[in-house]
Amino acid sequence: MSLIGRWRSIVLLFALLTLAASASAATGSIQINVHPGGGTVCLDTACKECPATPDGPGTVTFENVEAGWYHMLNVYGTPGYEPWLGQIYLDLSGTALTRDIYLQPLPKKPAGTATVRVAITPDGGKACLDRMCELSSGDGSGSWSVQFTDIEANTNHTVTIAREGYATWTTEVRLLPGQTSTMSVVLDPLPPEESPSPTRSSAPTPQPEPTRAAVPGWLALLAFAACGTAWMLNGRRAQ
Repeated sequence: MSLIGRWRSIVLLFALLTLAASASAATGSIQINVHPGGGTVCLDTACKECPATPDGPGTVTFENVEAGWYHMLNVYGTPGYEPWLGQIYLDLSGTALTRDIYLQPLPKKPAGTATVRVAITPDGGKACLDRMCELSSGDGSGSWSVQFTDIEANTNHTVTIAREGYATWTTEVRLLPGQTSTMSVVLDPLPPEESPSPTRSSAPTPQPEPTRAAVPGWLALLAFAACGTAWMLNGRRAQ
């Protein structure tokens, strides 16, 4: 290789090294908007707390970030939301970059369940847990049992046992997840109802007959005198 060719190679190599040095020296800023805020944001090894805001995202800004490289971005610790992990690239120009991260809510955990078992004497009645009811086909001469499964734990439930002719029994239960509660219930018979005594029909009270008003004596005497006068007049006419 000639001397001129060697110099050209050296100049080209120097130019490439200078370009690489200038590229590696370029820096910029990255702004991360996290929806919602409240957790921690890490860019490579630099971590910052993301403020929680009632409305809108939480914002974190990283300065002097090396341009021309991919950087690892990690968002975690937001209550009720899954962490986010990914890469972010800052262009060689070193200008400011803004990135929005939308976190996904954690899946809801299924509520724990429990079991209630009840042994009942006598049979032939009805057992209810809240609105779930089971019926017994017995004739009242024995006992029966009922089991309620997959009921919600850490919640108040009402157990009711009823049978015709017996006092209704009721109680409240609150169980932990996976717990089984066993009860034994003996119903108390109601007191027999007293039959009403027959009502005696009373004899009708006799009503007094109306009293006839007596004729005054002077009126009777006047009538007698009138009759006598008429008789005498008739006798004279006959003569």
